[in-house]
Amino acid sequence: MKLLKSFANINLVMIISLIVFSCTNFNDIDKNRGGENFTPPPEMEFFGFRRESYNTNFKQMELFATNAKFYENRKVIELLDTRTYTYESNGTIAARVSGEFVTINQVNLFVEMFTNVVAKASNNTTLYSEHIQWDNDKKYFKSPVPVRVEQEDGSWLTGSSMEGDMSMENVTIYNEVDEGNAIGVPIAEE
Repeated sequence: MKLLKSFANINLVMIISLIVFSCTNFNDIDKNRGGENFTPPPEMEFFGFRRESYNTNFKQMELFATNAKFYENRKVIELLDTRTYTYESNGTIAARVSGEFVTINQVNLFVEMFTNVVAKASNNTTLYSEHIQWDNDKKYFKSPVPVRVEQEDGSWLTGSSMEGDMSMENVTIYNEVDEGNAIGVPIAEE
């Protein structure tokens, strides 16, 4: 009798489970898992990421990031807390760039860097911004947000946006807001 009751309970549980699973549309569950803004996890993720690029006889570039996420299906790389160094053929640093969040399009190598971006060229020109973009096809970068550019002699220039080449020899600042000379005194308008 006791065996018959436990067998009936097991059958009841199985019947209820069968009803629940047969009435569930699992396709809808997968669609609603994260909504329209659902981003699948990266295919690869590295902590303490480092990458070097070499020409036949010298190091061209070195990149460090605390975290690197590779999204192969979307062809995007995301980097956190990055430092990048480019080198001249004699081994000296040509330029260095750092920022907190970077996205790299793997198809056209378009790079966007966000938050506390600092770029310094070998001519000791330093750029400060919250967002810069590197267009690898045109070989120039731009910042669509306010920037501050400082020269080696201490003079500075600020503006609403900018664009320039990697060496920062040819930089255009748009809508100049402020400028100063080497001793920190704003330049008087004439």
